Amino acid sequence: MKLTFASSINAKNQLLIVPIFEDGVISRVLPKELRSLAPALKAEKEMHGKEGETFMVTPLSQKLPKQVLFTGCGKEKKLDGAKVRNSIAEGVKFARKHNAPKVSIYLHASLEKYLQELAEGAVLSNYNPAKFQTGDNKKKNEKSMVKGFEIITKKKKRDAIRKGQTIAEGVNKVRDFINAPHNLMDGTILTREARKIAKESKLKVTVLGKKQLEKLKMGALLGVNKGSAVGANLAILEHKPRGVKKDKPIVLVGKGVTFDSGGYNLKSGPWYADMKMDMSGAAVVLGVMGLCGKLNIPHHIIGMTPITDNLIDKDAQKVSDIVTSYSGKTIEVNNTDAEGRLILADTMSYAVDKYKPKMMIDIATLTGACVMALGEKYAGLFGNNEKLIEKLGKAGREVDELTWHMPIHPDHTKEMKSKIADLQNANYGGQGGGASTAAAFLQEFVGKTQWAHLDIAGTAFVKHPKKYESPMGTGYGVRLLTHFLENL
Repeated sequence: MKLTFASSINAKNQLLIVPIFEDGVISRVLPKELRSLAPALKAEKEMHGKEGETFMVTPLSQKLPKQVLFTGCGKEKKLDGAKVRNSIAEGVKFARKHNAPKVSIYLHASLEKYLQELAEGAVLSNYNPAKFQTGDNKKKNEKSMVKGFEIITKKKKRDAIRKGQTIAEGVNKVRDFINAPHNLMDGTILTREARKIAKESKLKVTVLGKKQLEKLKMGALLGVNKGSAVGANLAILEHKPRGVKKDKPIVLVGKGVTFDSGGYNLKSGPWYADMKMDMSGAAVVLGVMGLCGKLNIPHHIIGMTPITDNLIDKDAQKVSDIVTSYSGKTIEVNNTDAEGRLILADTMSYAVDKYKPKMMIDIATLTGACVMALGEKYAGLFGNNEKLIEKLGKAGREVDELTWHMPIHPDHTKEMKSKIADLQNANYGGQGGGASTAAAFLQEFVGKTQWAHLDIAGTAFVKHPKKYESPMGTGYGVRLLTHFLENL
């Protein structure tokens, strides 16, 4: 997609998007070329400039674009990046519905500091989830895509636009990974994509295959992989820019279960078909690592993604099996569908042992309990360090990827103790709080490292998307973690 700048409105523009506010004089926010449309805009009873409102005008003048779409941004005094992103997304969706190949966006001075968010909104809302359609459906989808955006503004901040476009394209690639079915995104393919991202962004990449994982005695990860026809991998991407002081790295860990059947604790219900998305955490970490290289984020960052599926086979892990994790702790597998915490446990303890990170953040579609608690708009945020939790929450608010601080009570830790092994991966006799007990289990493998856990089970794959999203994969976490790392 091409994003360009212009200094004035051109009559050749097919569709012009003009964001307006609900608390100002309409003529003040309009360019002089459009002030003749102010009376029509004032007369429209359903258009007041509120968030989510749109109003389309077809000017009679040959000096103006064929169509002008006004989109509401809410109150100018309360303007923020999320509102700009949403307002632009409304315009892009209108353009796609009407097959407008090129869109122009006029920016009032109040919007000029939100060029990054504008670019994000344009690119994210122009995403096509129907990658695997053919024939007429494919042609229809391709025709609806906006091919170019022209931004009409006096301040041509190309760096901000380029950055927003780069980040949004990174998110869209992650959405492609998440939306792809298991036969087109199994462990082998996802590992191959990790290598591609490393090459594109000039990152160091290491992939530990099944034999190496066996030598390292990663019994928890390998236990989950026992029912699979594809061997487990642990992909490690490292971003270490020149000039960065020799310091302990920041480690990101993403859950990479490419399809989760639940194992012998077989899943049921309508959401079973969505279990291709259980590698969302890994996809997000790969996306963030790619952006670390492209944006030259000035920190030493290591991204780790344990990759396997969780299937049923004669050799598959059985309920009540006991596995020995990389840390040496034994785990009673009370539930084969609580597999994500097992593969994360080995990865996190290995990260602590090998890299001695100054902080570690894991991101995972970990629990249905978190979906029940928080729904699709908030990710559960857990951890052992209040400052880290606070910074992640702030980063999420600033990019419209919201989190909710959830507790890990000492009793949650007690509930994860086993009567026959050191730990159990699920507690059937507990009093609810499944997202917190899962986090308590993970905490057993971080030692004294500053650590935070993002449970994105509700936000990663949605039925009720935001304005700039579409149903299915969202790429939630890419913008949050990238923004967090940039502002450390």
